[in-house]
Amino acid sequence: MAAAHMSKILTVALLGVALAGCGDPPETVTRTGGAYTSAWNGLSSINGLTATNGLSSINGLSSINGLSSINGLSSINGLSSSTGLMTTPAGRRTVGYLVRCALNANDSLSKQDQFGETYNFSGALGLCPQWKNGSVAGDSTCQELISACLMAFVNTAGVHIPIWLDASASQIGWGLSSAYPFQEGTFFGNIITTGSLANTGKPGVWGPAAYYCDGDGFATGSSGEVAGRLGAGSWNAPYRNPFGDGVLCKNSPRAVWQWSNGAYSSNGTRNDPDGYSTLYANNVPWNNAITVWRSGSYVPEFDSGYRYVMFALSGGSSPMVLDTGSTLAQAQPIGSNLSTSRLSIAPAGANWTISPMNAPSTCLDAGEGSANSPITLQACQAGDPGQPWTITPHGNSYGAFTIANAASGNVLTQAGNAFSVQPYTGSSTQLFRIQAVLAVD
Repeated sequence: MAAAHMSKILTVALLGVALAGCGDPPETVTRTGGAYTSAWNGLSSINGLTATNGLSSINGLSSINGLSSINGLSSINGLSSSTGLMTTPAGRRTVGYLVRCALNANDSLSKQDQFGETYNFSGALGLCPQWKNGSVAGDSTCQELISACLMAFVNTAGVHIPIWLDASASQIGWGLSSAYPFQEGTFFGNIITTGSLANTGKPGVWGPAAYYCDGDGFATGSSGEVAGRLGAGSWNAPYRNPFGDGVLCKNSPRAVWQWSNGAYSSNGTRNDPDGYSTLYANNVPWNNAITVWRSGSYVPEFDSGYRYVMFALSGGSSPMVLDTGSTLAQAQPIGSNLSTSRLSIAPAGANWTISPMNAPSTCLDAGEGSANSPITLQACQAGDPGQPWTITPHGNSYGAFTIANAASGNVLTQAGNAFSVQPYTGSSTQLFRIQAVLAVD
């Protein structure tokens, strides 16, 4: 299908899980008079789009969260200051991305929380600017575009990841970039409205309806997964693949592919469209999907306000996370939910230091960094060669990282219950998932 136009394509990014008790992230929400400083941003499925903070099987975003589709966002009844999303840091993060999706780049929304403190939220994509001052209760296009946009920003892994968007919406349009060659997936549905969606042209569908399907760039069959994003193994994701785990968008029934002129292809052959102007789920068409493309190589960014667990892929479905409950790092079952397994990842020049949440003045230390050096917990010291780590994405398929001692290049390796650094061999014991989690008090 030929593209009707080539509209602007926007490069955006993802972050991840916001933590209870943390301050509002400056990249998404700024207090009045503050500076809007970062283009790296994202939305958590734990904080903003789950049962406790916005989306569940019975609660759409506009049902119990102080958010109304009947009134404009700028009104008292459109986005409440006294209840729901504006009253928590996690909820305000959701508002930040809602506004970013809805309003134009030259527009913003100013709202107060329950204590009278004012927050400014900046627009970006302009997918539903009319919601600022008016009702969108009967506007299925608006509701579906905002829903797809919010879902496209969800990433529970807590790692800043750049993405590229394609959509039928003229505000986004069709077109590809050689910097983003991997089609990750497509998001669609309606997470704004609760109950029957018959009045929005979706008979037999009940909201919130949150869907995705797999892009060809990250496909590995039924076990295909993008850590923190897509696949059966992803944690706390608010959406599901209605066609079955691992089913590609392009192989779903009656999908309408959309192509652009001058499309990029790494091998000279175009196997995949830019995205999909129509996807069918529950036997009804969804015409407001957003397709996400990814780079296989990027420099990860971690948030100092988040906590992470780390575990090797060798653990399979029963991962053993790195734990700092003793001086010698040891593996513990992820289900133990230990505070000593919750780690802070802080920048150290071009590298990172890794510290336990409950002992922030100590750091993971590889000693001399030579082969077989055990991983211990030591007092953080600037200039200590055993403490800076490089964290490098491992390709585009698994969402795994190598974590290497910056001085020696030897990588973190998990063997049974012990951790050491070893020369890199590509073993699954040396490929680590990094997953943001809620803090343990």
